[in-house]
Order: sequence, then C-alpha cells, then structure tokens
Amino acid sequence: MKDKVKVLHLVTEPTRFRLLELLTQRHYCVRVLAIRLGISESAVSQHLSMLKKYGIVTSKRIGYQTHYMVNRALIADALQEMMQLVSDPVVDAEPEEKCSCEFMPECIRQEGTRKKGK
Repeated sequence: MKDKVKVLHLVTEPTRFRLLELLTQRHYCVRVLAIRLGISESAVSQHLSMLKKYGIVTSKRIGYQTHYMVNRALIADALQEMMQLVSDPVVDAEPEEKCSCEFMPECIRQEGTRKKGK
C-alpha cells in the first residue's frame, strides 16, 4: 500500500506527469525529453531517477543512449487501488446525522455555537 501511495505521489507531480505522458507515446532518451519538456537534461535525469527508483520507468541501452519506458502495469495497479477506494459505497454517510467520531464532544459544542450565532 505504501509503495502505491508513493507511485501516485510521484506520477502526479506536474513535470513528472508530462514526462510520463511523453514516455507513454514511445521511449525516449534524456536529451529528447529535456528538449520536449523545455528543462535541463540534469532535471530530467533527476526526475527519471526518482521514477526508476520505484519502478515506474525502466531503461534500456540503445547504442550510446539510455532510453526510458513507462511501467504501465505498476501505474495501472496503483490507480486501480485508488479507484477501488473511491468507488466503494460509504456506509451510513448521511450528512445530516450527528457526529459519531472520536471527537464527538467537540463537534456537538461547535454545532451548538453555530446555532447560537445564527
């Protein structure tokens, strides 16, 4: 679970998201990614290093260049788990019900002060 949260966190950072968008189209080397993203090659390398650390991207040496590819299955697995969380029906989630959490006394006090302020 922890790794899936990390995967979702890493892929939602804007630059890494754009980088992954490019890599889903085809594999690229750092130089091409830097040009297409309009950032330095070292910045691309740092982002790829993080993505590679968690297996989000893989690499393959082609000639003198290292090309990067997306591990689609890993991202799909993390997204599927997130979709399961948000698609499960919430039990007893009526917004008009009284508070039933561990902070119920505070909720009741706040509710009482809101009514007085009206």
